[in-house]
Amino acid sequence: MAYYRVTVLRGFEFRRKDTPVHKLDPRTKGVYVACATAVTLMFATPVPPLIVLLTSVALVAVARVLREWASTMRGVAFLSAFVFAVNYLMAPEAKLNYAVSMTLRLVALTSVFSVFFLTTSPEDFALALLKLGVPYEYTLVFTMALRFVPTLARDLQMIIDAQRSRGLELERGGLLQRVKRFLPILIPLIVYEIKRSFMIAEALEARAFGAVETRTFFYELRMRLSDWAACALSLAALSVVVACYLTGTLPSWLLWEVPS
Repeated sequence: MAYYRVTVLRGFEFRRKDTPVHKLDPRTKGVYVACATAVTLMFATPVPPLIVLLTSVALVAVARVLREWASTMRGVAFLSAFVFAVNYLMAPEAKLNYAVSMTLRLVALTSVFSVFFLTTSPEDFALALLKLGVPYEYTLVFTMALRFVPTLARDLQMIIDAQRSRGLELERGGLLQRVKRFLPILIPLIVYEIKRSFMIAEALEARAFGAVETRTFFYELRMRLSDWAACALSLAALSVVVACYLTGTLPSWLLWEVPS
């Protein structure tokens, strides 16, 4: 279980590969993420999020990051089971359909965002945010947070291995006992990350961060024909779905519900 908690973080770490998905502009992939998220949240039936999930799997195959993506999906399996159980118990009616739909929402959104971060470097993502008008200070904070997610996962795994070598058992006992046994992991992790934050602050000061208002960059992002085509395809698909939704002309199979 502890291994899966770590792998779900590593599943969002950028993997540098030469594929058509990696070559797309981050803004293009951002448009896809926004459209996929809108379609996923628009419906309370299982088919739309399932379609979004399948499209993200196709992108995973093209990007050749199946193993890393699978790590994320395995890591979110426990949370998916929890979401299914809670929604099944809390839904006033059509319990099975609602629980399946909400679980597929979680899985689909996790898959979509995993594809984005697995195929988009932090540097390109930062440039995309700057192109959208986000101030550089906020861009730096956000991209550094993303960059240190896999670092946090490695630190967590290192501390878990160290504590296990000292005889700490994380998989035995009841829920309260397991929570208590994670304290020897949580405390050193917090202390270690606080020390790391001070190191980062000192490094930024040593490089005179913020001394110059106008910044230059090694290269600029440029939208290519493939980027415009991908954006147009994503927006066209979303427009068709929204138009059919508002006019009540959606096909019946798209609104299919799981029988209770």
